[in-house]
Amino acid sequence: MVRTAWVYTGGTGKDFVAVMRRLAAGHGRVDVVDDQTGSPTYVADLAEALLALADAGVRGRVLHAANEGVVSRFGQARAVFEECGADPQRVRPVSSAQFPRPAPRSSYSALSSRQWALAGLTPLRHWRSALATALAAPANSTSIDRRLPSTRD
Repeated sequence: MVRTAWVYTGGTGKDFVAVMRRLAAGHGRVDVVDDQTGSPTYVADLAEALLALADAGVRGRVLHAANEGVVSRFGQARAVFEECGADPQRVRPVSSAQFPRPAPRSSYSALSSRQWALAGLTPLRHWRSALATALAAPANSTSIDRRLPSTRD
């Protein structure tokens, strides 16, 4: 079983990074929660990691597949603005209480890649590097535009 968190494409979808990318292109301030911390995961990196896991034949473990590092939603939003060439100071920190949700959100959902590495698998790169890759592609492109490794032939 594989657990992941905060998966994003950075494209035109409804994921957090895609929304922040669109907001970065606009004007005005953006309020983002600063009391939720987690491990952002670029969908292309996750796909490659899952193929590597299938090739390795690792079974019977619960593994975490997420990009390395931990960040708040606020920090992630500011990073998106920076990568897009927008002023990160437009992003303001607020508490989750200001954004009531139908279901509660965990304040800390960071994942460790320790077991992933112990299984002989290469941990995913740092979230900031993955974010730069995701945002370097045009917003309307597919998120996986490179050839992925195949599973065992």
